[in-house]
Amino acid sequence: MGRYEPNKVEKEVHGFWDSKGVYKKTKASRKGAKPFYFIDGPPYATAAIHLGTAWNKILKDAYIRLWRMQGFDVWDQPGYDSHGTPIEVKVEKELGFKTKHDIEKFGVKKFVEKCKEFATKNIGTMSAQFKDLGVWMDWENPYLTFKNSYIEGVWHTFKKAFEAGLLYKGSYPVHACPRCETVVAYNEIEYTKQTDISVYVKLKTKDNRHLLVWTTTPWTLPGNTGVMVHPGYTYVEAEVGGEKWIIAKERLGPLMEAMEAGYKILREFPGKELEGLQYEAPLAKHLKIGKLEKAHRVVLSEKYVALDSGSGLVHTAPGYGKEDFEVGKEKGLPVVCLVGVDGSMDKRAGKYAGKKAREVDEEIIKDLASENILAYKHPYTHDYPICWRCKTPLLQINIPQWFFKVTDIREDLLKENEKIKWFPGFAGARFKDWLENLGDWPISRQRYWGTPLPIWFCGKCDSTGRTNHRRHFFSLPLLPPSAALLIGL
Repeated sequence: MGRYEPNKVEKEVHGFWDSKGVYKKTKASRKGAKPFYFIDGPPYATAAIHLGTAWNKILKDAYIRLWRMQGFDVWDQPGYDSHGTPIEVKVEKELGFKTKHDIEKFGVKKFVEKCKEFATKNIGTMSAQFKDLGVWMDWENPYLTFKNSYIEGVWHTFKKAFEAGLLYKGSYPVHACPRCETVVAYNEIEYTKQTDISVYVKLKTKDNRHLLVWTTTPWTLPGNTGVMVHPGYTYVEAEVGGEKWIIAKERLGPLMEAMEAGYKILREFPGKELEGLQYEAPLAKHLKIGKLEKAHRVVLSEKYVALDSGSGLVHTAPGYGKEDFEVGKEKGLPVVCLVGVDGSMDKRAGKYAGKKAREVDEEIIKDLASENILAYKHPYTHDYPICWRCKTPLLQINIPQWFFKVTDIREDLLKENEKIKWFPGFAGARFKDWLENLGDWPISRQRYWGTPLPIWFCGKCDSTGRTNHRRHFFSLPLLPPSAALLIGL
Protein backbone atom coordinates (compact mmCIF):
# COMPACT_ATOMS: atom_id res chain seq x y z
CA MET A 1 0.00 0.00 0.00
CA GLY A 2 1.34 3.37 -0.97
CA ARG A 3 1.68 6.35 1.33
CA TYR A 4 -1.59 8.25 1.83
CA GLU A 5 -1.30 11.84 0.57
CA PRO A 6 -4.53 13.70 1.43
CA ASN A 7 -3.67 16.88 -0.48
CA LYS A 8 -2.98 14.88 -3.61
CA VAL A 9 -6.22 12.87 -3.23
CA GLU A 10 -8.22 16.06 -2.67
CA LYS A 11 -6.77 17.62 -5.80
CA GLU A 12 -7.54 14.50 -7.85
CA VAL A 13 -11.14 14.30 -6.60
CA HIS A 14 -11.79 17.97 -7.33
CA GLY A 15 -10.18 17.58 -10.74
CA PHE A 16 -12.43 14.62 -11.53
CA TRP A 17 -15.57 16.45 -10.36
CA ASP A 18 -14.68 19.54 -12.40
CA SER A 19 -13.60 17.75 -15.60
CA LYS A 20 -16.67 15.51 -15.65
CA GLY A 21 -19.13 18.15 -14.44
CA VAL A 22 -20.30 15.75 -11.73
CA TYR A 23 -22.13 18.32 -9.60
CA LYS A 24 -24.11 19.72 -12.54
CA LYS A 25 -24.92 16.26 -13.88
CA THR A 26 -26.17 15.17 -10.45
CA LYS A 27 -28.47 18.19 -10.24
CA ALA A 28 -29.71 17.65 -13.80
CA SER A 29 -30.51 13.99 -13.08
CA ARG A 30 -33.02 15.10 -10.41
CA LYS A 31 -34.55 17.97 -12.38
CA GLY A 32 -38.35 17.85 -12.35
CA ALA A 33 -38.51 15.45 -9.40
CA LYS A 34 -40.28 16.29 -6.16
CA PRO A 35 -38.61 19.46 -4.84
CA PHE A 36 -36.79 19.84 -1.54
CA TYR A 37 -35.90 23.38 -0.54
CA PHE A 38 -32.77 23.90 1.50
CA ILE A 39 -32.51 27.50 2.72
CA ASP A 40 -28.94 28.25 3.76
CA GLY A 41 -28.54 30.34 6.90
CA PRO A 42 -25.83 32.69 5.67
CA PRO A 43 -22.52 33.26 7.46
CA TYR A 44 -21.29 36.84 7.86
CA ALA A 45 -18.88 37.80 5.10
CA THR A 46 -16.37 39.24 7.55
CA ALA A 47 -13.34 36.93 7.25
CA ALA A 48 -12.08 33.55 6.11
CA ILE A 49 -14.08 30.59 7.41
CA HIS A 50 -13.33 29.18 10.86
CA LEU A 51 -13.78 25.67 12.26
CA GLY A 52 -17.39 26.27 13.32
CA THR A 53 -18.36 27.63 9.90
CA ALA A 54 -16.68 24.68 8.19
CA TRP A 55 -18.44 22.14 10.41
CA ASN A 56 -21.76 23.89 9.77
CA LYS A 57 -21.37 23.63 5.99
CA ILE A 58 -20.13 20.01 6.11
CA LEU A 59 -23.26 18.98 8.01
CA LYS A 60 -25.46 20.83 5.53
CA ASP A 61 -23.67 19.19 2.63
CA ALA A 62 -24.31 15.71 4.08
CA TYR A 63 -27.98 16.59 4.56
CA ILE A 64 -28.38 17.85 0.99
CA ARG A 65 -26.70 14.72 -0.42
CA LEU A 66 -29.09 12.53 1.59
CA TRP A 67 -32.12 14.13 -0.03
CA ARG A 68 -30.60 13.95 -3.51
CA MET A 69 -29.84 10.26 -3.02
CA GLN A 70 -33.53 9.78 -2.24
CA GLY A 71 -34.44 11.27 -5.61
CA PHE A 72 -35.41 14.83 -4.68
CA ASP A 73 -34.68 17.91 -6.79
CA VAL A 74 -32.83 19.95 -4.17
CA TRP A 75 -32.66 23.75 -4.13
CA ASP A 76 -29.14 24.32 -2.76
CA GLN A 77 -28.39 28.02 -3.08
CA PRO A 78 -25.86 29.21 -0.49
CA GLY A 79 -25.88 32.74 0.87
CA TYR A 80 -23.77 35.38 2.58
CA ASP A 81 -24.86 37.94 5.13
CA SER A 82 -23.10 40.93 3.65
CA HIS A 83 -24.94 43.76 5.43
CA GLY A 84 -25.09 45.16 8.93
CA THR A 85 -23.00 45.97 11.96
CA PRO A 86 -20.37 43.17 11.78
CA ILE A 87 -19.07 44.50 8.46
CA GLU A 88 -19.44 48.12 9.54
CA VAL A 89 -17.30 47.42 12.62
CA LYS A 90 -14.61 45.66 10.57
CA VAL A 91 -14.41 48.52 8.06
CA GLU A 92 -14.38 51.11 10.86
CA LYS A 93 -11.36 49.34 12.36
CA GLU A 94 -9.60 49.29 8.99
CA LEU A 95 -10.17 53.03 8.63
CA GLY A 96 -9.23 53.76 12.25
CA PHE A 97 -12.64 55.21 13.16
CA LYS A 98 -13.59 55.64 16.81
CA THR A 99 -17.22 56.83 16.55
CA LYS A 100 -20.07 56.83 14.05
CA HIS A 101 -19.48 60.54 13.45
CA ASP A 102 -16.15 59.61 11.86
CA ILE A 103 -18.17 57.83 9.14
CA GLU A 104 -20.05 61.03 8.32
CA LYS A 105 -16.83 63.01 8.15
CA PHE A 106 -15.36 60.39 5.81
CA GLY A 107 -18.52 60.39 3.68
CA VAL A 108 -21.38 57.91 3.91
CA LYS A 109 -21.28 57.05 0.20
CA LYS A 110 -17.54 56.27 0.35
CA PHE A 111 -18.04 54.26 3.52
CA VAL A 112 -20.83 52.19 1.93
CA GLU A 113 -18.56 51.42 -1.03
CA LYS A 114 -15.81 50.33 1.37
CA CYS A 115 -18.27 47.98 3.11
CA LYS A 116 -19.36 46.49 -0.22
CA GLU A 117 -15.73 46.03 -1.28
CA PHE A 118 -14.87 44.37 2.03
CA ALA A 119 -17.83 41.95 1.86
CA THR A 120 -17.24 41.06 -1.79
CA LYS A 121 -13.58 40.21 -1.15
CA ASN A 122 -14.48 37.87 1.70
CA ILE A 123 -17.30 36.21 -0.25
CA GLY A 124 -14.81 35.06 -2.90
CA THR A 125 -12.41 33.73 -0.27
CA MET A 126 -15.11 31.90 1.70
CA SER A 127 -16.71 30.32 -1.38
CA ALA A 128 -13.32 28.92 -2.46
CA GLN A 129 -12.76 27.47 1.01
CA PHE A 130 -16.19 25.84 1.12
CA LYS A 131 -15.56 24.30 -2.32
CA ASP A 132 -12.23 22.97 -1.05
CA LEU A 133 -14.17 21.18 1.69
CA GLY A 134 -16.09 19.35 -1.01
CA VAL A 135 -19.40 21.07 -0.27
CA TRP A 136 -21.81 20.79 -3.21
CA MET A 137 -23.87 23.96 -3.43
CA ASP A 138 -24.55 26.42 -6.22
CA TRP A 139 -21.43 28.51 -5.59
CA GLU A 140 -21.87 30.37 -8.87
CA ASN A 141 -25.15 31.92 -7.69
CA PRO A 142 -25.08 32.62 -3.96
CA TYR A 143 -27.66 35.04 -2.59
CA LEU A 144 -26.08 38.21 -1.23
CA THR A 145 -27.97 40.47 1.15
CA PHE A 146 -26.59 43.65 -0.45
CA LYS A 147 -27.97 42.75 -3.90
CA ASN A 148 -31.11 44.58 -5.03
CA SER A 149 -32.82 41.24 -5.70
CA TYR A 150 -32.50 40.33 -2.02
CA ILE A 151 -33.44 43.82 -0.81
CA GLU A 152 -36.58 43.74 -2.95
CA GLY A 153 -37.48 40.39 -1.40
CA VAL A 154 -37.24 41.95 2.06
CA TRP A 155 -39.37 44.87 0.90
CA HIS A 156 -41.98 42.45 -0.42
CA THR A 157 -42.16 40.82 3.02
CA PHE A 158 -42.48 44.28 4.55
CA LYS A 159 -45.37 45.10 2.23
CA LYS A 160 -47.17 41.87 3.08
CA ALA A 161 -46.76 42.56 6.80
CA PHE A 162 -48.14 46.07 6.34
CA GLU A 163 -51.15 44.76 4.41
CA ALA A 164 -51.82 42.20 7.14
CA GLY A 165 -51.72 44.87 9.85
CA LEU A 166 -48.57 43.38 11.39
CA LEU A 167 -46.28 46.38 10.96
CA TYR A 168 -46.19 49.28 13.39
CA LYS A 169 -43.88 51.91 14.80
CA GLY A 170 -43.65 51.83 18.56
CA SER A 171 -41.44 52.49 21.53
CA TYR A 172 -40.18 49.68 23.68
CA PRO A 173 -37.05 49.19 25.79
CA VAL A 174 -34.48 47.37 23.69
CA HIS A 175 -30.79 46.68 24.16
CA ALA A 176 -28.60 49.19 22.35
CA CYS A 177 -24.86 49.46 21.88
CA PRO A 178 -23.71 53.07 22.41
CA ARG A 179 -20.48 52.44 20.48
CA CYS A 180 -22.12 50.79 17.47
CA GLU A 181 -25.07 53.20 17.92
CA THR A 182 -27.68 50.61 17.07
CA VAL A 183 -30.24 48.30 18.58
CA VAL A 184 -28.91 44.82 19.36
CA ALA A 185 -30.98 41.67 18.83
CA TYR A 186 -31.33 39.13 21.65
CA ASN A 187 -29.10 36.60 19.88
CA GLU A 188 -26.35 39.26 19.59
CA ILE A 189 -26.08 39.76 23.36
CA GLU A 190 -23.28 38.29 25.44
CA TYR A 191 -22.98 38.47 29.23
CA THR A 192 -19.96 39.10 31.37
CA LYS A 193 -19.29 39.53 35.08
CA GLN A 194 -19.15 43.22 35.83
CA THR A 195 -18.82 45.21 39.04
CA ASP A 196 -20.90 48.37 39.36
CA ILE A 197 -21.67 50.70 42.25
CA SER A 198 -25.19 49.93 43.44
CA VAL A 199 -27.12 52.43 45.52
CA TYR A 200 -29.96 52.44 48.03
CA VAL A 201 -32.00 55.62 47.66
CA LYS A 202 -34.51 57.14 50.07
CA LEU A 203 -37.59 58.43 48.25
CA LYS A 204 -39.48 60.82 50.50
CA THR A 205 -43.25 60.32 50.63
CA LYS A 206 -45.92 62.96 51.03
CA ASP A 207 -46.35 61.96 54.70
CA ASN A 208 -42.61 62.32 55.46
CA ARG A 209 -41.62 58.65 55.33
CA HIS A 210 -38.96 57.18 53.04
CA LEU A 211 -39.25 54.35 50.52
CA LEU A 212 -35.92 52.56 50.33
CA VAL A 213 -35.23 51.45 46.73
CA TRP A 214 -32.16 49.75 45.26
CA THR A 215 -30.59 50.00 41.82
CA THR A 216 -27.38 48.89 40.10
CA THR A 217 -27.91 51.51 37.36
CA PRO A 218 -27.90 54.99 38.93
CA TRP A 219 -28.08 56.56 35.43
CA THR A 220 -31.70 55.34 35.19
CA LEU A 221 -32.84 57.26 38.31
CA PRO A 222 -33.71 60.47 36.36
CA GLY A 223 -36.24 58.29 34.49
CA ASN A 224 -37.87 56.92 37.64
CA THR A 225 -41.67 57.22 37.62
CA GLY A 226 -42.71 54.48 40.05
CA VAL A 227 -41.83 51.98 42.77
CA MET A 228 -42.92 48.33 42.68
CA VAL A 229 -43.81 46.41 45.85
CA HIS A 230 -45.20 42.91 46.28
CA PRO A 231 -48.79 42.94 47.62
CA GLY A 232 -48.27 39.76 49.67
CA TYR A 233 -44.89 40.45 51.27
CA THR A 234 -44.60 41.88 54.76
CA TYR A 235 -43.10 45.36 54.94
CA VAL A 236 -42.00 47.36 57.95
CA GLU A 237 -41.80 50.96 58.94
CA ALA A 238 -38.50 51.26 60.78
CA GLU A 239 -36.89 54.18 62.54
CA VAL A 240 -33.35 54.65 61.25
CA GLY A 241 -31.29 57.68 62.20
CA GLY A 242 -34.37 59.66 63.15
CA GLU A 243 -36.16 58.88 59.86
CA LYS A 244 -38.96 56.45 59.04
CA TRP A 245 -37.87 53.98 56.38
CA ILE A 246 -40.15 51.55 54.56
CA ILE A 247 -38.49 48.25 53.63
CA ALA A 248 -39.39 44.57 53.22
CA LYS A 249 -39.19 42.82 56.61
CA GLU A 250 -36.91 40.04 55.31
CA ARG A 251 -34.42 42.56 53.92
CA LEU A 252 -34.28 44.84 56.96
CA GLY A 253 -31.79 42.84 59.08
CA PRO A 254 -29.25 42.11 56.30
CA LEU A 255 -29.28 45.70 55.09
CA MET A 256 -28.95 47.28 58.51
CA GLU A 257 -26.07 44.91 59.27
CA ALA A 258 -24.32 45.88 56.01
CA MET A 259 -24.90 49.56 56.74
CA GLU A 260 -23.89 49.12 60.39
CA ALA A 261 -27.01 51.06 61.34
CA GLY A 262 -29.29 50.75 64.34
CA TYR A 263 -33.04 50.53 63.82
CA LYS A 264 -36.37 50.15 65.56
CA ILE A 265 -39.41 48.51 63.94
CA LEU A 266 -42.43 50.74 64.43
CA ARG A 267 -44.99 48.54 62.66
CA GLU A 268 -45.53 45.77 60.11
CA PHE A 269 -48.04 45.69 57.25
CA PRO A 270 -48.72 43.94 53.90
CA GLY A 271 -47.32 45.46 50.73
CA LYS A 272 -50.77 46.09 49.28
CA GLU A 273 -51.21 48.86 51.86
CA LEU A 274 -48.57 50.91 50.02
CA GLU A 275 -50.41 51.00 46.68
CA GLY A 276 -50.78 54.54 45.37
CA LEU A 277 -48.45 56.10 47.95
CA GLN A 278 -46.82 59.15 46.36
CA TYR A 279 -43.23 60.29 46.76
CA GLU A 280 -40.90 63.07 45.59
CA ALA A 281 -39.12 62.46 42.28
CA PRO A 282 -35.41 61.78 42.79
CA LEU A 283 -32.99 64.39 41.37
CA ALA A 284 -35.97 66.48 40.13
CA LYS A 285 -34.24 69.84 40.73
CA HIS A 286 -31.47 68.86 38.30
CA LEU A 287 -33.83 67.82 35.47
CA LYS A 288 -35.98 69.59 32.86
CA ILE A 289 -38.66 66.95 32.39
CA GLY A 290 -41.65 69.04 33.42
CA LYS A 291 -44.78 67.86 35.16
CA LEU A 292 -45.73 64.22 34.71
CA GLU A 293 -49.22 62.82 35.17
CA LYS A 294 -49.77 59.79 37.42
CA ALA A 295 -46.05 59.53 38.17
CA HIS A 296 -43.98 58.84 41.28
CA ARG A 297 -46.28 56.47 43.10
CA VAL A 298 -46.18 52.92 44.43
CA VAL A 299 -47.63 50.16 42.23
CA LEU A 300 -48.09 46.47 42.99
CA SER A 301 -46.34 43.59 41.24
CA GLU A 302 -46.22 39.93 42.24
CA LYS A 303 -43.99 39.05 39.28
CA TYR A 304 -41.02 41.41 39.53
CA VAL A 305 -40.40 41.90 43.25
CA ALA A 306 -38.11 39.43 45.03
CA LEU A 307 -36.42 39.16 48.43
CA ASP A 308 -33.10 37.58 47.48
CA SER A 309 -31.47 41.00 47.12
CA GLY A 310 -32.29 44.70 47.31
CA SER A 311 -34.88 46.16 49.65
CA GLY A 312 -38.14 44.58 48.46
CA LEU A 313 -39.03 47.89 46.79
CA VAL A 314 -38.08 48.10 43.11
CA HIS A 315 -37.02 51.33 41.43
CA THR A 316 -39.18 51.48 38.31
CA ALA A 317 -38.14 53.37 35.17
CA PRO A 318 -40.41 52.23 32.28
CA GLY A 319 -38.10 53.87 29.74
CA TYR A 320 -35.17 51.67 30.70
CA GLY A 321 -36.27 48.09 31.22
CA LYS A 322 -38.58 45.44 29.82
CA GLU A 323 -40.11 44.55 33.20
CA ASP A 324 -40.41 48.21 34.20
CA PHE A 325 -42.09 48.99 30.89
CA GLU A 326 -44.53 46.10 31.23
CA VAL A 327 -45.62 47.09 34.74
CA GLY A 328 -45.59 50.80 33.90
CA LYS A 329 -47.86 50.25 30.91
CA GLU A 330 -50.25 48.13 33.00
CA LYS A 331 -50.35 50.65 35.86
CA GLY A 332 -50.36 53.82 33.77
CA LEU A 333 -46.91 55.13 34.74
CA PRO A 334 -45.31 57.64 32.34
CA VAL A 335 -42.44 56.39 30.17
CA VAL A 336 -39.41 58.67 30.41
CA CYS A 337 -36.26 57.90 28.41
CA LEU A 338 -33.57 60.57 28.45
CA VAL A 339 -30.89 58.53 26.69
CA GLY A 340 -30.27 58.27 22.94
CA VAL A 341 -28.84 55.36 20.98
CA ASP A 342 -25.34 56.81 21.32
CA GLY A 343 -25.68 56.67 25.12
CA SER A 344 -25.82 60.44 25.65
CA MET A 345 -28.52 62.07 27.78
CA ASP A 346 -30.77 64.59 26.06
CA LYS A 347 -31.65 68.16 27.07
CA ARG A 348 -34.45 67.04 29.39
CA ALA A 349 -31.73 65.54 31.60
CA GLY A 350 -30.84 69.09 32.70
CA LYS A 351 -27.40 69.21 34.30
CA TYR A 352 -26.66 65.72 32.98
CA ALA A 353 -27.50 66.62 29.35
CA GLY A 354 -24.85 65.52 26.85
CA LYS A 355 -23.22 63.16 29.33
CA LYS A 356 -23.05 59.42 28.74
CA ALA A 357 -25.18 56.88 30.56
CA ARG A 358 -23.10 54.80 33.00
CA GLU A 359 -20.31 57.40 32.86
CA VAL A 360 -22.63 59.82 34.68
CA ASP A 361 -23.20 57.38 37.58
CA GLU A 362 -20.51 58.91 39.78
CA GLU A 363 -21.98 62.41 39.42
CA ILE A 364 -25.51 61.16 40.12
CA ILE A 365 -24.33 59.34 43.26
CA LYS A 366 -22.67 62.55 44.50
CA ASP A 367 -25.92 64.47 43.93
CA LEU A 368 -27.91 61.82 45.79
CA ALA A 369 -25.52 62.17 48.73
CA SER A 370 -25.66 65.99 48.72
CA GLU A 371 -29.47 65.84 48.84
CA ASN A 372 -29.33 63.35 51.74
CA ILE A 373 -31.29 60.70 49.85
CA LEU A 374 -28.39 58.28 49.38
CA ALA A 375 -28.81 55.69 52.12
CA TYR A 376 -26.01 53.32 51.17
CA LYS A 377 -23.72 52.37 48.27
CA HIS A 378 -21.52 49.35 47.64
CA PRO A 379 -19.81 47.47 44.78
CA TYR A 380 -22.03 44.83 43.21
CA THR A 381 -20.82 42.12 40.82
CA HIS A 382 -23.44 40.79 38.44
CA ASP A 383 -23.99 39.41 34.94
CA TYR A 384 -24.19 42.35 32.56
CA PRO A 385 -25.06 42.37 28.82
CA ILE A 386 -22.37 43.43 26.37
CA CYS A 387 -22.23 43.81 22.59
CA TRP A 388 -20.86 40.61 21.07
CA ARG A 389 -19.00 42.60 18.41
CA CYS A 390 -17.20 45.32 20.35
CA LYS A 391 -17.77 44.15 23.98
CA THR A 392 -19.23 47.53 24.99
CA PRO A 393 -21.71 47.38 27.92
CA LEU A 394 -25.23 47.64 26.51
CA LEU A 395 -27.99 50.00 27.57
CA GLN A 396 -31.64 49.02 27.74
CA ILE A 397 -33.46 52.10 26.51
CA ASN A 398 -36.78 53.03 24.98
CA ILE A 399 -36.14 53.87 21.32
CA PRO A 400 -38.77 54.32 18.58
CA GLN A 401 -38.43 51.32 16.26
CA TRP A 402 -40.46 49.47 13.67
CA PHE A 403 -41.96 46.20 14.85
CA PHE A 404 -43.55 43.10 13.37
CA LYS A 405 -46.57 42.25 15.53
CA VAL A 406 -45.50 38.66 16.18
CA THR A 407 -47.86 38.43 19.17
CA ASP A 408 -50.81 38.52 16.75
CA ILE A 409 -49.65 35.35 15.01
CA ARG A 410 -48.04 33.59 17.98
CA GLU A 411 -50.93 31.13 18.44
CA ASP A 412 -50.75 30.21 14.75
CA LEU A 413 -47.02 29.59 15.08
CA LEU A 414 -47.62 27.33 18.09
CA LYS A 415 -50.21 25.32 16.14
CA GLU A 416 -47.80 24.87 13.24
CA ASN A 417 -45.09 23.75 15.66
CA GLU A 418 -47.37 20.94 16.86
CA LYS A 419 -47.59 19.58 13.31
CA ILE A 420 -43.82 19.08 13.09
CA LYS A 421 -42.23 15.77 14.05
CA TRP A 422 -39.11 16.82 15.92
CA PHE A 423 -35.91 14.78 16.23
CA PRO A 424 -34.87 14.76 19.00
CA GLY A 425 -38.17 15.42 20.79
CA PHE A 426 -36.74 17.92 23.29
CA ALA A 427 -35.89 20.27 20.41
CA GLY A 428 -39.60 20.70 19.71
CA ALA A 429 -40.25 21.43 23.39
CA ARG A 430 -37.52 24.06 23.38
CA PHE A 431 -38.89 25.64 20.24
CA LYS A 432 -42.39 25.67 21.75
CA ASP A 433 -41.06 27.42 24.85
CA TRP A 434 -39.33 29.97 22.63
CA LEU A 435 -42.54 30.59 20.67
CA GLU A 436 -44.62 30.98 23.83
CA ASN A 437 -42.31 33.76 25.00
CA LEU A 438 -42.07 35.61 21.70
CA GLY A 439 -42.69 39.33 21.87
CA ASP A 440 -43.13 41.72 18.98
CA TRP A 441 -40.00 41.77 16.84
CA PRO A 442 -38.05 45.06 16.50
CA ILE A 443 -36.83 44.87 12.92
CA SER A 444 -35.23 48.27 12.41
CA ARG A 445 -31.64 49.25 13.12
CA GLN A 446 -29.67 52.50 13.10
CA ARG A 447 -27.18 51.68 10.37
CA TYR A 448 -25.26 53.03 7.38
CA TRP A 449 -24.82 49.67 5.66
CA GLY A 450 -27.98 47.58 5.35
CA THR A 451 -31.40 47.22 3.78
CA PRO A 452 -33.20 50.60 3.88
CA LEU A 453 -36.72 50.55 5.24
CA PRO A 454 -39.31 51.14 2.48
CA ILE A 455 -41.22 53.63 4.62
CA TRP A 456 -42.03 57.29 4.22
CA PHE A 457 -43.05 59.42 7.15
CA CYS A 458 -43.94 63.04 7.77
CA GLY A 459 -41.32 64.84 9.77
CA LYS A 460 -43.81 67.48 10.91
CA CYS A 461 -46.16 64.86 12.34
CA ASP A 462 -43.46 62.96 14.25
CA SER A 463 -44.14 63.67 17.89
CA THR A 464 -41.29 61.67 19.45
CA GLY A 465 -39.40 64.87 20.21
CA ARG A 466 -36.02 63.35 19.39
CA THR A 467 -33.37 64.94 17.21
CA ASN A 468 -31.19 61.88 16.57
CA HIS A 469 -30.40 62.09 12.85
CA ARG A 470 -29.63 58.37 12.74
CA ARG A 471 -33.29 57.37 12.97
CA HIS A 472 -34.70 58.67 9.67
CA PHE A 473 -36.14 56.31 7.06
CA PHE A 474 -35.19 56.16 3.41
CA SER A 475 -36.76 54.11 0.70
CA LEU A 476 -33.96 53.74 -1.85
CA PRO A 477 -30.50 52.20 -1.42
CA LEU A 478 -29.26 54.68 -4.04
CA LEU A 479 -29.90 57.49 -1.59
CA PRO A 480 -27.76 56.74 1.47
CA PRO A 481 -28.90 59.12 4.25
CA SER A 482 -26.86 60.74 6.95
CA ALA A 483 -27.72 57.33 8.11
CA ALA A 484 -30.75 55.30 7.17
CA LEU A 485 -32.71 53.32 9.69
CA LEU A 486 -32.27 49.85 8.32
CA ILE A 487 -33.93 46.51 8.59
CA GLY A 488 -32.19 44.31 11.13
CA LEU A 489 -32.27 41.06 9.19
